[in-house]
Amino acid sequence: MRQYVSFTTTSLLYAFRTVLGCAIVWLLFKWLQLEKMEWALISVIIVSEPDFGNLRNAITSRIINTVTGCAVGAMCILLVGVTIWSLLLGVTVSVLISTSFKKYPSAWKLAPATVSIVMAPSIMENMPWHEAIVIALTRTGEVLLGCLVAFTLGVIFSAIRRLRNSTSLSEQDGD
Repeated sequence: MRQYVSFTTTSLLYAFRTVLGCAIVWLLFKWLQLEKMEWALISVIIVSEPDFGNLRNAITSRIINTVTGCAVGAMCILLVGVTIWSLLLGVTVSVLISTSFKKYPSAWKLAPATVSIVMAPSIMENMPWHEAIVIALTRTGEVLLGCLVAFTLGVIFSAIRRLRNSTSLSEQDGD
C-alpha cells in the first residue's frame, strides 16, 4: 500500500491550507451576511497550490479569465439582452479572445465557462438585464474574493516556510 499512497508534509499542509481558505471564506461570508459563496469556495480550491509560483500563476489565470468572461458576458447582456443568443455570442467571443492572444493564460477555458456561469442563471430565470448584470458582477466578486483568500494564505505559508528553512540553515551553520 505504501508504494501507492504517501502522505507528505507538503500534501498535508496543502490540504490544511485549502480547508483553512474555505473556512475563512465561509466565515467571512457569514459575517458579511452574504448568502451566495459557492464561487468563492470553488476559487479557493481551484487556485490553491502547494508551490507559491504555481499558486501565483493559477490566481493570475483565474482572475484574467474570470474578468474576461464577466466583461464579455456583461457586454453581451447589454448589447443583445438576456437570451440564449447573447450567451452563445458571449461564449464565442470569449473563446476567440482567449485563443487569439499569444501570452493568454493556459487555463483559457475558464473565460467561456465564466460567461456561462454569469449569464445562464439570468437567462433561465428570465431576469431583466439590470438584475443579470448584478448577478454577473456578484459572481465575479465571489471568484476574486476566493482568489484573494488563497493568495493571502499562500503568502503567509510561503513566508513561514522560508523562515523555517532559514532558521534550520542557521542552526546547521552553528553546529
